[in-house]
Amino acid sequence: MKNKKKTIGVMIVVAALLAGAILLNIKLNKSSQTQNSVDDGENVGTTYSNKVDNSLGYGVGADYFASFRTTRESTRDKEIEYLNAIIHNESTDAETLADAQKQLLEIVDCMEKELTIENLIKAKGFADAAVTFHYGSVNVVVDCTELTNEQVAQILDIVTRETGEPAANIKISPSKK
Repeated sequence: MKNKKKTIGVMIVVAALLAGAILLNIKLNKSSQTQNSVDDGENVGTTYSNKVDNSLGYGVGADYFASFRTTRESTRDKEIEYLNAIIHNESTDAETLADAQKQLLEIVDCMEKELTIENLIKAKGFADAAVTFHYGSVNVVVDCTELTNEQVAQILDIVTRETGEPAANIKISPSKK
């Protein structure tokens, strides 16, 4: 009974972390939705503008990207730690174990896709990029002052190819005013 309570407690903590990640994602999406939309047929749903919501505590420029990565890695490390605790707990039931393993694989998949997309965007000549990927939502912040429709199309091509997400689920914006 004691181990079951411990497992439930760990699950609650994991749920709280996931809720925090979802709230961060919603906050990023809301700031993106207030920006100018691009609609040339192929890029429906993609947004960009010359402004970034700095209410998350990140600066603009290189500090933004460093802070973003540090926060993202820290959050993911905690999520992975909690999931590993569930996975390695001998009293974890089969259903909880399977769910924790599935969540862990999804986190690793998202991390891999984010890193790949960031590197491919840099390969296109951008100084830096920060990507958050969750199934159903992708946010991309590119280190530049503005984006042309051609640049948005290049980034959108990379993101859709790497994630399989439709353009309507992808938000692209520059980091600088």
